[in-house]
Amino acid sequence: MTSSQDESKVINLLRELMVATIDVLCNKLSKSRITVLRALKSYGYFSSFNFNSSYFTLKDIPHFDKDGLWFHGEVGFSRYGTLTQTIKAIIDHSEKGYTVVELQKLLGTKVHNQLSLLCRKRMLTRFYVGRNCVYISVEPKLQASQEAKRKEQIKKPKAITTIQVPQGLEALTVIRLLVEMIQEPDATAASLSQRFQRQGLHITAEQVRGVIEFYSLVKKTEN
Repeated sequence: MTSSQDESKVINLLRELMVATIDVLCNKLSKSRITVLRALKSYGYFSSFNFNSSYFTLKDIPHFDKDGLWFHGEVGFSRYGTLTQTIKAIIDHSEKGYTVVELQKLLGTKVHNQLSLLCRKRMLTRFYVGRNCVYISVEPKLQASQEAKRKEQIKKPKAITTIQVPQGLEALTVIRLLVEMIQEPDATAASLSQRFQRQGLHITAEQVRGVIEFYSLVKKTEN
């Protein structure tokens, strides 16, 4: 079998598998690592940015998202290359930089070592917002913009979530009632009403049943 035929078998198998390690390709085809690597290099490939770059896919398989990422299960690939290169590119393209937690959620892997390396090499910089460390670009104009937008985001007041409650009842009363219902799931509407009235809160059994209906709760029926 010719070298080109060997290489074609490697490419066809990887296209079928979509993602695989060198060892898997070698074992399935009974080919040497040199043959497999030569085939991949000749055709074009991406190696994973996680799992120590041990997974490979063909250059035309990934459909990268807006962040330049593509995942096959837990295995991630980046149009930018390695994990370090990907982190720098993503931060450089971001509006307000990234924290460690945000990056790890996006990439699905730990990033502490790569961030430390990029900062030591002065390829990224960082600043603090409270206790949160935000990593941003070293390009002066972009750096200033990212820092300003991050601080602006922090200053924005959080939206106050309103609680919808049945008409005629205060939110605090309804919350206390719901807590009682959780703690005493077998209590009847009448017994809950009596318990609240002893505490100085006027709520009728009918109102208790109204709360149950309002929130579509399942409650023990009364005899």
